[in-house]
Amino acid sequence: MIDPTGPLPPAVYWRRRAVAIGAVVLAVALLGWGAFALLGGASGPQAVPPPGPPVAVAADAPPQPCADESMRVVAEVARPDFKVGERVGMSIVVTNAGDRACVRDINRLLRELMVSTPGGKHVWSSSDCYSESTNEQALLQPGQSVRNDVQWSGQTSTSDCKDGQGKAQAGDYQVMARLAALNSSPTPFRLTAAN
Repeated sequence: MIDPTGPLPPAVYWRRRAVAIGAVVLAVALLGWGAFALLGGASGPQAVPPPGPPVAVAADAPPQPCADESMRVVAEVARPDFKVGERVGMSIVVTNAGDRACVRDINRLLRELMVSTPGGKHVWSSSDCYSESTNEQALLQPGQSVRNDVQWSGQTSTSDCKDGQGKAQAGDYQVMARLAALNSSPTPFRLTAAN
C-alpha cells in the first residue's frame, strides 16, 4: 500500500500522491480561513477610519438676470394678410441669445405689441389703457424663447383711452414688439377689404 505498484515507474505515483495531498491541505486551509473571516472577524470591533476634514461643496449659483445684450425680441404675425374686421394673430417672442441660463422679467407692463402704419402713425397698442401688473420671471436656457400671443380685434386705440375709436381700414401696417427698453424690428402685414 505504501510502495506504489503498477506499470508506471514509482516516481510517477509518488508525484500524484504529493499533488493530491497538497490539494487537500490547500482546501482545508482555505475553508479554515473563510470560517475565521466570517465568524471571528465579525465578532470583533471594527476599525473605522477617522473622518477627514470637511470638504466645501460649492452650491450652484442662482441664474443671474438676463442682460439686454443677450436678449432678442421679435414681433410675429400669424400670416401676412387679414381681412378688415378679422382678428389679427400676433406674438411677442423673447429669446435668450446668450450662452448661459438667465432670468428675465417679462411682466405684462414691460411687454407691448404696437401696430402702426409704415410711416409710423400709431394705430393700436396692447398697452393702451392697460395697467395690470403680473409677476412673470422666466428662467431661459441659452436659445430658449418665451412667446406671448395676442389677438388684435382691428380696433384702433390711444394711450389716453378716448372713446369713439374706429376700426383700422384696409391697407399696409406693421407691428413692433417691446420688452422694457428692447424693441424689435417692424414686421409688416396687410388688411384687405372684406368681400
